[in-house]
Amino acid sequence: MAADAASFLALYTDFGSDDPWVGELKASLWTIQPQFKILDMTHAIPSHDVAAGAFAVYRGSRNLPPWTINLGVVDPGVGGPRRPILVITENSYFIGPDNGLFSFIYQHDPVSRVIHLTSSHYFRQPLSETFHARDVFAPVAGWLSRGIDSAKFGDEIEDFVRLPVPVDKMVGESLVKGEVMAVDRFGNLITNIRQSTLEELSQKTGKTKFRALVAGHEMPFVRGGGYTQEAPVFALVNSSGLVEIACCASAATEVLGVGKGKDVGVMVE
Repeated sequence: MAADAASFLALYTDFGSDDPWVGELKASLWTIQPQFKILDMTHAIPSHDVAAGAFAVYRGSRNLPPWTINLGVVDPGVGGPRRPILVITENSYFIGPDNGLFSFIYQHDPVSRVIHLTSSHYFRQPLSETFHARDVFAPVAGWLSRGIDSAKFGDEIEDFVRLPVPVDKMVGESLVKGEVMAVDRFGNLITNIRQSTLEELSQKTGKTKFRALVAGHEMPFVRGGGYTQEAPVFALVNSSGLVEIACCASAATEVLGVGKGKDVGVMVE
């Protein structure tokens, strides 16, 4: 781990809050690294939904301190042949199952290497077949934060699992297409259209004003004012650097009748 690494660890799981699993996971982390500052990013990923988990990890990891360890657990294949892995990018770590959970990271971040975690002397013993989050992922995170070289956890692999994640793209001369990837608790529609893609469109066209299109509705793309807009429905770049469709003090998903998977376009004016 980098010498100037912070001891931040971000958790993304489908564990919910009804069972003791989150507490056991944290106890395992603190047993090895009492200095961990644990960030509960979400424990409400839909059960077994690896694709939703992949987007949650991507969204959550955008604005964390350098060399944060991101521990993701959506692991319906725990105890089976799927591999535990450590993913290293230019300034972050990701630990979890090799089931596609880090597919958005592979797509959009500069990944330097992926390691199959095989050095079992770093695992918690005895090793449960049903709780690798506690017994494999957490101990590796702890030892990594204490300075163990990542190469000591296992061998580098190149055949890691990648899901076919939706990617925003420019179409023609004036349009970026994407889709709704998630609906937050306020009913806002979170898309996969990145601010960086809109900046490319602006450079290409010389224009900086946009409009958004979804389900036959056209709405202004606003800058400034946050959610306090005069327009009943509007688009903006949210805190994760992604285009979001929102309403002022109401749920865009209900107003538009639109949910996850719906196509979204952003065009220049």
